[in-house]
Parts: sequence; structure tokens; C-alpha cells
Amino acid sequence: MGQAQTKRNKNKNKKNPKFDSLEEYFIKNGGILLEKQIALSQGQHKGAGQLKIFSSKDITKATNNYDPDLIVGRNSHHTVYKTTIEDRMVAIQAPSKRESNPELIDLTLTEACTVMVMNHDNMVKLYGCCLETFVPIPVYEFLNTDLFHHLHGDTASSKCIKWADRLRVATDTAYALSYMHNALAKPVVHRDVNSSSVLLDFSCNAKLANFAYSVSITPGEKPQRWPIEGTPGYIDPEYVETHEVTDKCDVYSFGVLLLELLTRRSPCLMMARGGTDLVGLVVSMVERNCLIEMVDSEVLEQASLDEIEQVAKLAMICVAKKGVERPTMVEVVTRLWQIKGRELN
Repeated sequence: MGQAQTKRNKNKNKKNPKFDSLEEYFIKNGGILLEKQIALSQGQHKGAGQLKIFSSKDITKATNNYDPDLIVGRNSHHTVYKTTIEDRMVAIQAPSKRESNPELIDLTLTEACTVMVMNHDNMVKLYGCCLETFVPIPVYEFLNTDLFHHLHGDTASSKCIKWADRLRVATDTAYALSYMHNALAKPVVHRDVNSSSVLLDFSCNAKLANFAYSVSITPGEKPQRWPIEGTPGYIDPEYVETHEVTDKCDVYSFGVLLLELLTRRSPCLMMARGGTDLVGLVVSMVERNCLIEMVDSEVLEQASLDEIEQVAKLAMICVAKKGVERPTMVEVVTRLWQIKGRELN
């Protein structure tokens, strides 16, 4: 009995290792981060440069020992604290549970590495990371809100988002995805584009975030099969069917985001409440030639009918059933600039 118990404990420790010192956490987490960075960058020195390393004491001090009053967001994995470090307003993404979690370590370091390697004005900035904790703690620039809460939240800001701001958000997000797909020799696919992954500043400039499910793919080779990840309502149905990841998975999700900006209907809430798919609903309305009935009233007041039709047309091409029928994100950026009435530099 005692031997069996000891064996079970050993197996448990292999799966969920616990180290005796901060140095051991630092070495393990730092090694994984370095491996991910090398694999993603493929030897190309792109990114924001040297990562600022924070100690566990720095994080504890900045969060006032993880003061609940500083919490500005949380999900099943993380709790986000708004605070200052070195006179910068930051968002500290701490694990919700105080225990080692190999899967969460991998997701957290994938996210941090992606932001480190792919430095773009429309991608959230990583200021640093604490590697001394059981799950690494990234420290990001702080932005005002995310697009989901701006469109669907109960706060005063959710009551007004101008058409010009919506076009800016769409264009900024498209720029970020275009960069991810083209900056390196191998495209990096986000895999979780949705309105909660788009962060906004006070002027409604957008930055893409939430890169935990990002993967690097090899053009010209048969797409690798991956487990299905993403947010219900935004996930490419072709990806669901084949488990194959291509850059067109992000194009589909972006098309859903465009429909969300047009209609102010939340794809994930629609799925959660009744299993209704926003894309399917829009397609049926287009077939009946009554899409205008779904367009948000503020959009109808501020946008021309031609602009609405052009954005809706772009969205519908992005959510085509087959990935080969969808545009690239470079083509999407160009089309959005044309809709905004500007020439692309």
C-alpha cells in the first residue's frame, strides 16, 4: 500500500513538478521561453529587444501582495492587476491558482514569446516577465478596455462607438494580423481572434493581444493538425473539420469580427445563449436581401450605405466556407484603406 502510494506521488510530481527555490523556477521557465523564442524567430532578430526580468518580490510589491482592489479582469486561467512598475501603468497577468500547471506555463510563455519576437504598433507591448514563480507572470502595457466590453458591456463607454472608430479598430487589427502572417519566414497564426483579444486605448486605437494559442506554420507544406482552440462563434469551420491550421483561420475570425462591428452582436454570447451562429444568421439575411435590418443603429446613422455594403462584402469574403476562397490579410488591409477613402502608402 505504501509503495503504491509512493509511486502515485512520483507520477504526480512528474506531471506537476514543484521546485524548492526561485532559482529552479527561473531556470526552467527561462529555458522554455528561450526555446520558444528561437523556434518562433528562426534566427531572425526581430522584436522589442532584451526582455526586462522582474523578481517575484517586484510583482508582489507592485500588486500590493495581490490586492483584490487592483483586479481589472480575470478568466479561468489568469487574474489581471492594474498597477504601476517603474512609473509605467501596466497590466500584470498573474495565474488565478497558486499551483504549478504545465499547460498554463506553456500558454503563458507562448504568449510572451510571440509578443517579444513580433514587435508591431498594433500588437500589445510586453514590458517584462517574472520567471521566478510556478507559472511565469508577464507584465504588459495597460490599455483602457477591450473591444468586447466597449461593444457589449454595461459601462457608459459601451453606449457609443462611432463608425470611424470601428473602421479604425478593424484596420488596426488587420495590420497586426498581416504582420503576424508576413513578418517572419514562417507565418504565425493567432488562432483566437475575437473582440476580447482586441484592446483599445482612450482614442479607440486598437492593439491585438491574447497570443497563447499562436502557432508557427510552414508555407507550401501540408498544414499541421492541431487541437481545436479559439472562441466559439469565431472559429473557422474548415479548421474544425480538418484540424489543419493556416493563415486563413485568422482571416475567417477577422471576418466574424467585422460582422460584430457592423451589427453589434456578440458571436460568443449568441452561441452561449442559443447556439446561434452570427455568420449563418448574416448569410441567411444576405440571401433574403435584408442584411440592413441587422446593422447597428449607430452605424446606420453615421455610415453611408456604400460603406456599409463594402464592409459587409469584405466580411462575407473573409468568412467564405473554404480557406482558398478567402483573401489574405494584406488584401484585407488594402481593402479597408480603400473603404476609408485613403491611398495605401
